[in-house]
Amino acid sequence: MDPYTEECRNMIYTNFRINIIIRILLLLAALSILAYWLTGGHYLRCAYIGILVVLQVVELFLYIDRLNSKLENFFSSLLADDYSIRLSDTRKGNSFRRLYDILNAVNDKLKILSKEKETRSQYLGSMIEQSGVGILSVDLDGKINLVNKAFRELLDMEKARPGINLGELSEKLLGIIQKIPPGEHQLIRWIKGNTEKPFSFQVSRFKLGEQPFILVSVHDIRAELDEKELEAWQKLIRVLTHEIMNSVTPIVSLSSSLNSLLKDNSMSMQNMKITGRLSDGLEAIQDRSSGLMKFTTAYQNLTRVPAPKIQLIDLNILLKKITTLYLPEIEGKSISLSLNYTGKPEKFKGDPDLLEQVLINLIRNAAEAVEGLEDPRIKLVIEEIPGYQVKIKVIDNGKGMNKETLDKIFVPFFSTKPGGTGIGLSLSRQIIMMHKGSIEVTSSEGKGSIFEVLL
Repeated sequence: MDPYTEECRNMIYTNFRINIIIRILLLLAALSILAYWLTGGHYLRCAYIGILVVLQVVELFLYIDRLNSKLENFFSSLLADDYSIRLSDTRKGNSFRRLYDILNAVNDKLKILSKEKETRSQYLGSMIEQSGVGILSVDLDGKINLVNKAFRELLDMEKARPGINLGELSEKLLGIIQKIPPGEHQLIRWIKGNTEKPFSFQVSRFKLGEQPFILVSVHDIRAELDEKELEAWQKLIRVLTHEIMNSVTPIVSLSSSLNSLLKDNSMSMQNMKITGRLSDGLEAIQDRSSGLMKFTTAYQNLTRVPAPKIQLIDLNILLKKITTLYLPEIEGKSISLSLNYTGKPEKFKGDPDLLEQVLINLIRNAAEAVEGLEDPRIKLVIEEIPGYQVKIKVIDNGKGMNKETLDKIFVPFFSTKPGGTGIGLSLSRQIIMMHKGSIEVTSSEGKGSIFEVLL
């Protein structure tokens, strides 16, 4: 057979339409023969040709059904997001080759779009999860659709997961969210552990298709509020210091001069009783004025904290210095001081002198809180936690504090101790804030206190 004849035979064999036409013609021919033999009374031959006709019809349907099955599998795979299937059959002619090329191109395009969608979804999911702002999405019934790590940590709701109803975890929180008007910021004080903390809530509403959702963002504004509060106190202290010093300085100078003058000329005065009273009064003025100047000078320290000189601090050396400094005094009061430190982290960045002052203040306060108890104990805990350099806790088993005291514990000039200046904890918080850290206190009456420093 010559090449041209072979090519023609292949073209006839491989063309789908020609295959269909040939099958139909063969079927018609078989039907014609069947009709001719029926009229001639050749029933046995008719039976054979009838079987042949049935087989031809079945083969025709199977031939078409194979194509339908292939297309069905292809589109089913696309619906199932399976883009691995490819259509290729060179035996059905150019029209099917073009159709398969188009369908494969559609498959490739959908595959690319699916990858881009997945990548974008993973990127947005990672960004939301790593965000420091708490994010929550719920439907109108309170069923959680999305929640990130920051939200769970900020509001202490570790059980919050997609698919769980928020009302089952906290009806109060769900009620707060549903009452906040869309687009409005509200300051909400939320109790985390035993401490009430301020958070900024913002709510917006949106739809996915026809399904409405509530999107909530929660931001911890404690640091901003503390910073503004501290700034306000510093401004007030500077003004008070300036005015008090301007008033007290001439009083001290004048009373001192008058007192000296009276003492030098007291013998020449006729009324010794008046002289004595005047001298006593001026001495009192001088004493109180000097005391007021010392008082004012002490408060000036709050506005004169030097900028931290950040360096690498060896925790072992810092702890050794503190324990060496305070251990004799604490042991003299029969107070037990224990240290819980595994050796990690070994080092962190900060100003050793300022941080040493903070820890000394906290240990001194703890020692005063447990003094007089039957079993006074202070525990210093050093921990390494994700997201921070170090966490330092000073724990005591003292009398603890009530809520009213807790609210004022870091306010300058506030003190529960007789003769206390009330600047120790305020100064400590200022130092920690200058290190971009935070200091918190948890306390209950009769159960002691925990001061926690995060750097």
